[in-house]
Amino acid sequence: MLVEFIHPNLGEEVSARAGYYCALEEHILPYGDRELLYILGHACIDNSCCGGNSNWGYVQVPGFVVRKHVRQEDSGLTVTEIEIIEDEDSRREIRKIIMALHPGAQIELWGTSYRPSGETLP
Repeated sequence: MLVEFIHPNLGEEVSARAGYYCALEEHILPYGDRELLYILGHACIDNSCCGGNSNWGYVQVPGFVVRKHVRQEDSGLTVTEIEIIEDEDSRREIRKIIMALHPGAQIELWGTSYRPSGETLP
């Protein structure tokens, strides 16, 4: 399944209901004859009604790069066409590789249920 990935502004905090998150680094990881896009970031819950603060690193893995920087949004953010990784063996292997590169980070691999704008690309 192909989707559009909107590249975040690195280093910019995004407010959320109970805290914020911030994409820090963007990486391309060779995987076989493909390129895997992933984002390394930081999240913080510091405004929760149940108290307590929590901080953690995260890795967001949209998928394989199909076409890089195909256009720009009105906001100026760049869009890349991504193929979501559907093969379970590949997903497990990619998770292992990323865990070795970024121990302790929470890893999110986009799945087939992901719909950034409710639409997939043809």
